[in-house]
Amino acid sequence: MKNYSEVEEEYSMLAEKPIDVVGILMKYLSYWKWFLISIFACITIAAIYLFYALPQFKVETSILFKDDRRGGGASEMNVFKEMGIVTQKNNVDNEIEILKKSLIVESVVRKLGIYASYTEIKPFKIAQITGLDKFIPGFPKRKTRILYGDETPVLINIPENVLNNLEKNIVFDVMAEPTGNYEFSGSYNDKKYHIKATSSDSVVIFPFGSLQMKERKIKPAESMSVRVEIQHPMNVAVRYLNSLKIELTSKNSSVANLALTCPNGMLGRDFLKEYIDTYNEQGIRDQIELADKTSQLIDEHLSKLSDELSSVETQVQDFKQSQGLTDISSQADVYNAQMANVGQMKTEVETQYAIVSNLNSYVQGISNHNQLIPANSGINSTALTAQINAYNDLVLERNKLSRIASGSNQSMIDLNNRIESTFNSVKSGLQNEKNNLEIQQRDISAMYYQNNARIRAIPRQERVYFDIKRQQNIKEELFLYLLQKKEEKYMNMASVEPNSKLVDNIRILGEVSPNKKIVGLLFLAIGLIIPIASIKIKDLLRYQISNKEELEALTSVPVLGEIPQISHTEHVVIKENNNDNFSEMMRLLRANLLFIIDSKEKKVINMLSSISGDGKTFITINMAMSLALLDKKVLIIELDIRKPRLSEYLEIDNKKGITLYLSGNLNKEELVKPLDIHPNLSVITAGSIPPNPNELLAKPLLDELVSDLRNDFDYIIIDTAPVGVVSDSFLLNRLADVNLYVVRANHTPKKYIEEAEMYFKENKLTRMYFVLNSVNMNAIAYRYGYGKKYGYGYA
Repeated sequence: MKNYSEVEEEYSMLAEKPIDVVGILMKYLSYWKWFLISIFACITIAAIYLFYALPQFKVETSILFKDDRRGGGASEMNVFKEMGIVTQKNNVDNEIEILKKSLIVESVVRKLGIYASYTEIKPFKIAQITGLDKFIPGFPKRKTRILYGDETPVLINIPENVLNNLEKNIVFDVMAEPTGNYEFSGSYNDKKYHIKATSSDSVVIFPFGSLQMKERKIKPAESMSVRVEIQHPMNVAVRYLNSLKIELTSKNSSVANLALTCPNGMLGRDFLKEYIDTYNEQGIRDQIELADKTSQLIDEHLSKLSDELSSVETQVQDFKQSQGLTDISSQADVYNAQMANVGQMKTEVETQYAIVSNLNSYVQGISNHNQLIPANSGINSTALTAQINAYNDLVLERNKLSRIASGSNQSMIDLNNRIESTFNSVKSGLQNEKNNLEIQQRDISAMYYQNNARIRAIPRQERVYFDIKRQQNIKEELFLYLLQKKEEKYMNMASVEPNSKLVDNIRILGEVSPNKKIVGLLFLAIGLIIPIASIKIKDLLRYQISNKEELEALTSVPVLGEIPQISHTEHVVIKENNNDNFSEMMRLLRANLLFIIDSKEKKVINMLSSISGDGKTFITINMAMSLALLDKKVLIIELDIRKPRLSEYLEIDNKKGITLYLSGNLNKEELVKPLDIHPNLSVITAGSIPPNPNELLAKPLLDELVSDLRNDFDYIIIDTAPVGVVSDSFLLNRLADVNLYVVRANHTPKKYIEEAEMYFKENKLTRMYFVLNSVNMNAIAYRYGYGKKYGYGYA
């Protein structure tokens, strides 16, 4: 079942309105006194602040960094970077981070002596005019300006050991006279002191220690009171760092803008100049220190390389001596030539050996001495060749002789003997030659293998030798390179450049703080924000509903109308021909109600509330009266049978009521009672309070009664018990065509609205609308809203 009909949904959409800016403005204007007081207080505080605030000056300049990546200048350390020994690089981002650290700033603070601040103090003009500052020694004074340089009539210097151990600030006042006399006053350990000194005094003894005072050439023209505050340099450095801004002009630029905000323009100019100089000096010191360390590293490496070179050269000498080498390439050529000769000799000997061996075998096979021995077989031995030739000659001679002489011839016998003897000599000579050739073969083979081994050893010797030689060459080259770089280092040390340089003048841009316009606007804004925030917090802390806007913000249920707050105690306010504010707002509620009741069958209206005192019964009576004025028959049924008050408000008898009817003790004809206040208006009172109210309201007899009454009346308004107390209203939801939930401004807690929203979403209460009662129409926001709706209003 839907919660709303189409007409009711249309009304809900019409009820949704955009944010009413003018309405919100009028709401806050109702607290105009708050705004007036807040703005006045804030403007007063702003004036006091501007009166006491010391002026701040802005000082600017620009510097160019050396940057290896962005081309901000050439680095003189490139010599060492090429060697891979020095890896330092100039990078703008890194340099800016270095500038933002306190080490450099603290050094500047110590050099300029700005750990001691000098502030001129003067009495108020009223005190000067009236002379109160002279009669009252401790009369308050205000700070007027920060002094620096020649502006200060006195200059304090503190030893480094005292300054480093300073734990808390030292503050004292100095009265400087034109005569050169000084009077120091202050307190230490809750004890006041006064010390007098002259310009000729170099040391002033205080209760906390001795301070050095520098003589000033310029004396003040009149008496001047100065407050001196001595702080630890680290604390001062942090304060200056917070006032210093360093920004690159662009992402790809090496130029940075430096801006300092300080209480004295000359102080800011000197600070920036000393700040840049100190940074550059530190950079130069770092470069020189790095160069010195690099030089030491080169010297140590040169010494080490010298020892290594000596060791390598000794290895070369030992290797050549152990291998018997002078020049490997020349000796290789000699070995190759010897190898060729030995090979040739080996071939010749092997050839001779083969010839001799064959010839020897041939000779051994000769059985008689008729055969000749080959004479030109290639034997190199001349003696053996002569013997063979002699043997062959004897054989040929014997063969000739045998033709003419017999074997018994003495010449033949002698010749045979000679042949035998020569043959034996040849055999013996061949054997000897063979033996000699075998010996030669062995000797030549030994020589061959020896030379071959020497030649095969040459590549290994070359490899070992070249390895040693390579080490020697590398170390020699590195040694010579380091010697060259060492000389270059001495040349570059004379041309070390700073890390940055000024590219713009140091400019004092003038006073930038306090900005009177900004301070005035800021405190004016604060003066507006404070009451707005207070009103908002007040609204958040209030747990009760106060207006329609709050109600609409808490729930999605439409608000059907608002009923104004009234001062008189009458219960029936609506009367014929009445045109007051209450009557008009009730007519508006009636019109909205008639709009959502889109058919004649919808007649029953349940009046609900969260707690007692929300004005449910009061709205019921006056709504019924308003409908009756339309010439409609209206019936009020009092179903708040636990605590009935309707009969009391209408001043009628409550003895015979609906409880008796539901109990079966009263007839239907006796229930409805006409009211004297209007002929179209009737009522059914609650009757006596029953012991079982919930059970009575759940009876079907009640449904039958309401169904019958629908035929007799145009509208039936049911006054029910509070929802937040009992569950009777949930039972009566079955009878209702519309549920009007009455909420009283500044009375109904917000939590009950949330609960009503929950009941609506759970369909325990359907077709529900809120009615906001007891609205203060005299508030500016409501007067604005009412006038906007109607074009007129009522007092």
